[in-house]
Amino acid sequence: MVVLGAREFIEKKYLEIGNEFTEKGFDVIIYEPRGQGLSSRFLSGDMRQRNHITDFDIHIEDLKEVYSNIVKPHVKKLESSVVLCHGHSLGGHILLRWLSENDPDIAGVFLTAPMISILGMAAHMVSYGVSWASVCMLDNETEYFPMNHDFGDEDLIFANNPLTGDEERFKVTENFVRVHPDLVTGGVTWGWMLSAVRSLSVMQSWAYLNKIKTPVLSLSGEFDTVVPHVEILPFLNMLPDVRIETISGSRHDILNETEAIRQEAFKHIDEFVNEKCGIGTYSSPHYLESILRRRGI
Repeated sequence: MVVLGAREFIEKKYLEIGNEFTEKGFDVIIYEPRGQGLSSRFLSGDMRQRNHITDFDIHIEDLKEVYSNIVKPHVKKLESSVVLCHGHSLGGHILLRWLSENDPDIAGVFLTAPMISILGMAAHMVSYGVSWASVCMLDNETEYFPMNHDFGDEDLIFANNPLTGDEERFKVTENFVRVHPDLVTGGVTWGWMLSAVRSLSVMQSWAYLNKIKTPVLSLSGEFDTVVPHVEILPFLNMLPDVRIETISGSRHDILNETEAIRQEAFKHIDEFVNEKCGIGTYSSPHYLESILRRRGI
């Protein structure tokens, strides 16, 4: 089960990563959170593409529903199977909260740049206060957070982008959104930021993270400026069964990086799956069982 990061859409993840996992022998179910891609949006009209939510608990409840109604019934159809999860950035945040609060039967979780902290701890607290004032006192909940905006040409400039050093993979998003503009998600709103900081406040404690008994592999990019490794390391170390790796030369979107960087990441993922999850070698061709589009749950 793959949980997408903020602003991602199924087509981007499926094009390469989904195929790679099916070639390794997995059935793949991709969960696209509400508010992005072709999933239902929280705003409409001219504000449709704004990345907005009022409470991250919505994501956690949605994932619980996906697991109960989609994943578990599918697993029951298979003679022998285990469930592995992958989450990128926001997807990692959603997965960790879901694991702590529900303790599902998951063999292992591998995360890339999990959003366990944003902006740095000092800025985190300032952001909470300013976001609360903006939402509760100024009624700016659906307005863009500073330096955020509608998706535009500046988002398609490869030079100095924080996501990937691979220009061809970077352009995959452009190729999709030019043909299918409904896939586009813009920047975050004040409401999204307040919800994110509140959710992080729930997560960032030893008691909360130490409840997660599922084996976790966390990969961070050496040059990730979106979710810097140094900021999330103290919280990752609160997990009771965790392996933490830094991927040399990588920016934020590790599995969308250059081939050399991706090979290093997949080496760690393969070792984790084989050693921690007891699956053994998994190289037989398989098929993509389901691509899940979230609409109106």
